Amino acid sequence: MTQPQGSAPERDSGTEPQRVFFALWPEERVAAALYTSARRIHAQTGGRLMRRDSLHLTLAFLGDQSPERVETLRELAATLRGEAFELLVARAGAWQRGRIVWGGPEVTPPPLAALAEELAAALRAEGFAVEARPFAAHVTLVRNGHQPPSREINPPVLWPVGEFALMRSHLGAEGARYECLGRWPLSHDTQADRGT
Repeated sequence: MTQPQGSAPERDSGTEPQRVFFALWPEERVAAALYTSARRIHAQTGGRLMRRDSLHLTLAFLGDQSPERVETLRELAATLRGEAFELLVARAGAWQRGRIVWGGPEVTPPPLAALAEELAAALRAEGFAVEARPFAAHVTLVRNGHQPPSREINPPVLWPVGEFALMRSHLGAEGARYECLGRWPLSHDTQADRGT
């Protein structure tokens, strides 16, 4: 993970709501490759290029939550048992008439789809509101683009995913700043590891 790496999460001792979401956060090498692709795409589309330290893939956005509910989210995350996987970011597109220009996989890896589904089910079971629309794996690269990007990301970005995170968003005049509230590993338990 880029931004939050190496720093302890800030504990909020107050009662103010925290704007939180679960995400995949790239390590520095992957973030740099995604940013290089984003700059190329930005040259085609115009708009506002996302900062390198803000590039991520959202698994579930939860909005404002009380500190007590954030603790529930940490406990819930620790119960998930997803598998590590590789995500090939090879395709670009735009939604909302170019307002969001994104990069993503041609096909969502089954372990990513399973993680998103398991997470959504666990969140609903704890009473959290989860978007009803189907999960769409994507990284926002540009906002307010003026035209659609080329469909292919060349070269594609290979992202080895070994963990997921709970993030807090601090909104400011210069955009969002992100704080990591917790990270949880994904299993590398392959059939070879199990001795079969």
